[in-house]
Amino acid sequence: MDAPGRSPLIRHLPNALTTLRLAAVPVFAVLMLSAHGAESPAAAAVFAFAALTDFLDGELSRRLSVQSRYGRILDPIADRLLIDVAVILLYLDDRLPLAIPVLILGRDAVLLASLAFPWARDHGVRINPIGKAGTLVMMIGLLLAMVTPRGNAATEIVLWSGVILLLAAGVLYARAVLRARHG
Repeated sequence: MDAPGRSPLIRHLPNALTTLRLAAVPVFAVLMLSAHGAESPAAAAVFAFAALTDFLDGELSRRLSVQSRYGRILDPIADRLLIDVAVILLYLDDRLPLAIPVLILGRDAVLLASLAFPWARDHGVRINPIGKAGTLVMMIGLLLAMVTPRGNAATEIVLWSGVILLLAAGVLYARAVLRARHG
């Protein structure tokens, strides 16, 4: 941790929130599966709590100057895991069209696979404003998909907006990695 003068509780709070988000994923999955395709307010509440921790941990770590290697590595993994599990389960419940999980999971697989290349690993997964906006919009869309009837037009608009933003962020990441590789 970077801020040795801070109390241990404050220094570890962002990482605790990230860990809590990771722990919320299986709870969310069980609640979604137990809804048997119906709207799931309980799963939505766990998902909303986990999504909130995504924004709180980053904000706290920056404001308190307590960024850590743990957070830099696990925060994006926790985000992707939460979104990817939600996308899969909502698709299986026939609440999302197949294109959404294909695009989101495909994007995440490409980003993950890119880290196998040294030039991409050296560049790291840097957060950009479009990616942050895409994550927020996608989380709102997934949350809406959990609590609204299938085929709700407003939910569809929010979901597709999130997909577009996340794909655009993936393109920006790929361009930055390729620029780093070719110097």
